[in-house]
Order: sequence, then structure tokens, then C-alpha cells
Amino acid sequence: MTEFDQLETPRGAFGVRRFGHDGPQVVCLHGFPDDASTYDALAGSLASAGYRVTAVNLRGYAPSTLEGPLDLDVLAADLLAVIDKLSPDRPVHFVGHDFGAQLAYPALARAPRRIASAVLFAGAHPAYARRNARRSPRQLWASRYIVFFQFATYADRRVARDDFAYIDRLWRRWARGFTPSAAHLAHVKRTLAASMPAPVAMYRAGGFAVPEDPIAVPTFYVTGADDGCALPHLADGQGALFTDDYKAEVWERTGHFPHLEQPERAATAVLGWIRRHGDTAT
Repeated sequence: MTEFDQLETPRGAFGVRRFGHDGPQVVCLHGFPDDASTYDALAGSLASAGYRVTAVNLRGYAPSTLEGPLDLDVLAADLLAVIDKLSPDRPVHFVGHDFGAQLAYPALARAPRRIASAVLFAGAHPAYARRNARRSPRQLWASRYIVFFQFATYADRRVARDDFAYIDRLWRRWARGFTPSAAHLAHVKRTLAASMPAPVAMYRAGGFAVPEDPIAVPTFYVTGADDGCALPHLADGQGALFTDDYKAEVWERTGHFPHLEQPERAATAVLGWIRRHGDTAT
């Protein structure tokens, strides 16, 4: 695995981290405030089990293209372009977290034959998340960072101030009791420093009016009971969208980063779901 390779697609170049050399393809997308290195441990486990894993930096996160627009529809189209480039002849398995999970819903609905299975961490379907959030003062308070990000240049400067101290506070608030490694946070901050203001401007791009189209991709949704960013009830009801296998779990003593907070459980869950839906690596 190199730091980042460049994956050229018709929609631009994307920075990717690659694990494994053979086997079925797994594509992973990160959320905010994070980057593709969030999947290093999970991808290593999948590669050891015989899978080929590519973790991708979203548009707006260097060294991926920083050009907009940055709305969910554009990011979903990016995902499908990445899949077509990595695995033109076979469907892939998908893992997404936070924003990387939310943008997957329209991609899953549009191209079910390109994605064999999906595991989504802490990223409810945008339509359900918005609807359920309106009924929850606690969730509205947890989402106050999105309102702050609308203040454009002022917010961008505040986020970057003092070596991204604001980002440190978000991690503490969103996953209480969990401390990410200093190396991982330093990596994320380097990515943000090379990318600003795009990662924050993404929250000003709109695109949350995702159609509630049926999804025929087997999907496993995981959320943390102690998530300080996206409360578990945001996904309530979204199972009705799925016409194939759908499973949802709330993990106790877990915040907004289940794949980092419970790496062994996450690896077991992802491997089990992939093997249940199509591919057993050799």
C-alpha cells in the first residue's frame, strides 16, 4: 500500500489507498472530518481475508480533485465512475461512513448491478435523516456544526485555526471516550490543510433532497448508540426502501466512528456481509 495512488476517471482524478492484490473488489468512502486512511485497519483485515480493497478520498479532499460542485448527486456519480474504473466487469462491495455512506444511497438505487453489497456506518438516508431530525431537538443541537459551516469564509477560517482545533473538538464530541491515534488525526489534518475550504464548503452545496427510490442492493446499516453527531433514530424507517436484504444494528458503547472504535467487530461484520452476498475470497 502506498500513501496515495492516483485513479484517473472521466470525472477527474481521485486519491486512493490500495490494499491486497487479488480477489473481489471492495470500495470504501470516508466521511467528515476524516479521509481514506480511516479504513487502513479495516482494509488490512479485508486484504488478509483475500479481498482487494480501495479506499478513496472524496472529491474535495486532496489529492482527489478539489473542483466542485460538491453536492451529493455529484459525489454519487463520482462513486459510480470509480467503481467502473476499478471493476468494469464485476460488481464491487461497498463500505461507507458518514458522508461516504449518505452519498451511497442514490448510487445504490441507480446502479444496483454494479454493487453486490453495502455496509454503511453512521450515515442514514438523507431524506429519512432530515425528516427524523426535525422531530428531535437533541439531534438539531448535535447538527449545529452544519449551521455554523454556512458562514462561509468565517467558518472556514475558524475550522482551520490553531491546527484544526475545531476538528479535535468534533472528534471528542462525536465519539466520547474514544481517542483516535495521534498519527491518524495528524494525517486527517494534513488532508484538510491541503483541501480547504472544500471539505467545509461541501456542507453548503445542498443536495440533500435525495429521492426515496427503491434500493435492490443488500445493505447492512450500523450506527453507534452514543453517536454525538448522528443519533441512531435518524435511520428509523429507511428499511422500507430496500427490496433486497436489509439489516440494521445499533452498537452499544460506540460513537460516530464504529469502524475505528470497534475495529474487530467492524471487520467481522463487513466480512460476514460480503460473504453472505456474493463473494468468498480464495
